[in-house]
Parts: sequence; structure tokens; C-alpha cells
Amino acid sequence: MTTAKKISFGVLDFGYRAKNINSLSIIEDVIEYASSADDLGFSRFWISEHHDPNALLAWSNPQPMIPILAGITKNIKIGAAGVLIGIHNPYHVATQFKLLSNLFPGRIDLGVARSVVNPFAIQCVEQREDVDNNTMWETIPEKIKNLFHYLVDEDEIYKNGTGVVIPPYKGAIPDLWMLGSSYKSLDKALELGANFSRSIFHPGSDKESRLDELHIFREQYLAKHGRLPKINLSISGFCSKTSQKAQKIIKAQNMTPERHTIGCPNKFFDEISKQHEMFGIDEIILMNPSHNLTDRIESLQFISELFHLN
Repeated sequence: MTTAKKISFGVLDFGYRAKNINSLSIIEDVIEYASSADDLGFSRFWISEHHDPNALLAWSNPQPMIPILAGITKNIKIGAAGVLIGIHNPYHVATQFKLLSNLFPGRIDLGVARSVVNPFAIQCVEQREDVDNNTMWETIPEKIKNLFHYLVDEDEIYKNGTGVVIPPYKGAIPDLWMLGSSYKSLDKALELGANFSRSIFHPGSDKESRLDELHIFREQYLAKHGRLPKINLSISGFCSKTSQKAQKIIKAQNMTPERHTIGCPNKFFDEISKQHEMFGIDEIILMNPSHNLTDRIESLQFISELFHLN
């Protein structure tokens, strides 16, 4: 293990837990997990949006969870990763996240995802049976454009008192993020002035580093917006006391170890350092697949100590 450049760590949580815990207990578990991440110096705590036929699903839309998590923490940024904008009204999303951004100044992230959605959820939203992901995909570019418009172009929305205010008037907006499993959305992030989070653990993710594309994006972004974007890398994995324990946790859930960054502290540190160099990104967002709260918090403790997060 060698000394590495400063790396920040955030947390991503899907709300998935073991079958012997009910959905409300899962929320209690997530609250404790977020509080631990805050105490240990982690940068962000993001929760996902999923609409699954899963009786243990703790939430589908993450937005009601965000003020709860922000309220029980002090420093860590809380956000959605991400809002499945295809099934949401951009105006409603803007009103909710702008208010949260001012209730918890500097601590709210709004991530936008263009992922596929359970077709039945689309039908529930649209109140029609003749819609599917193809229908939803057609609406996404305009919805993303409108969402950013409602948040960024406040005076245009106000229309000299003849339009509408998204409260609080002249208030701060959340940090805006585009999410993707490749760099195909970099052009949209550049156009809108959004930060970018790239996943390399979702099925079908592009795992090539593509550093040249990232360097070009940063240069173009700086020229267009006068600032550099925030960019992070989302991975699945955890740090355990021994590599054997890490392997055991993964195999107990019938997962493939190769898809996860796991190991004892020394091994985990070396793997993260490699990813840091390979992808040129100084912030990692970690999705811990373990269902056990004690194991997940232990992983946070190891990572906090290894990378001097506090």
C-alpha cells in the first residue's frame, strides 16, 4: 500500500436488504448508515429510484427520503441518483429540489437518470396502457431541458411578475448531475452545465477509461461555463477485515466477485488507487452490496481511515 492522491468517497444506496427485514426497518437501517457515513467524513449519500415488483422495496421515489436523511446528518451531501425523469413532471421535481436546497444549504444533489423503467410504472404514471419505454424515451430530452430551465432561468420563469416563482425566489439551486454508465451523456452535461457521474457496475456499463474524452470534456466545459465540472465514478464494492470475508459476503448473495471492488484494507486501497489513476477521477461513489448493516458500517470505517476522510 502506498500513499495516493486525496480521494473523496460518497455512498450510493439502493435500499435493498435481506429478506428477514421489512421495508420500514430498511429505512431505519439506511438512516443509521447515512449517519455513520456523515460522521466518518464521506462526501455524499445518494439514494436511487427503482419501481420494482418487490415486496421489500423501502421506497420507489427517493424524494421523500432526502429531507429525512438531510435532517439527521450535518455535513454530508444528500441526493437522488437519480431521478428517473422520464416518468416525472420536471416542474414538480424543480419545486421540490429547489426548496430542499435552501432548507439544507449546499447539501442537496439532484442527479438525473435516463434509465429504463418498469413498463407498468410508466402505465401508472401516464394512466394509459399503450405506453412503454420507447414512448418514455421520446420525452426525456425535452424533460431534462425543461427541468434545468426551471431551476436555472429564474427570471424567465418569473416573467416580470406574470409567470411563476419556484420558491424561494432568488434561492440557491441544488448541485445538478447527469448520470450514465458511459460517456454518451457528456454532451448533455456540457450543454446544460451539469456535473457528471459515471457508473461502471451497472449491467452493460462501459468499463474503458476513455481519458482522452474526459480531458476534452473538461476543457470544453471550462471554456463554456467558466468552471470545471465535478465528475465522479460509481462502483460496487466494500472493504472488509480480510479478503476471505469479503469473498464470502459476495458469494453468499450469488454475486460474481469480479464485478465488485472488494478486499482487505491493503487490497482495497490498491484497487481504488488503480481506478483513480485509470479513470482520472478524484471522487468514488460506493454502492455496498452487503445486506448487513454492521458489515457496511465496518467498511465505511476502514475506508475513512485508509483515505483520511476525516
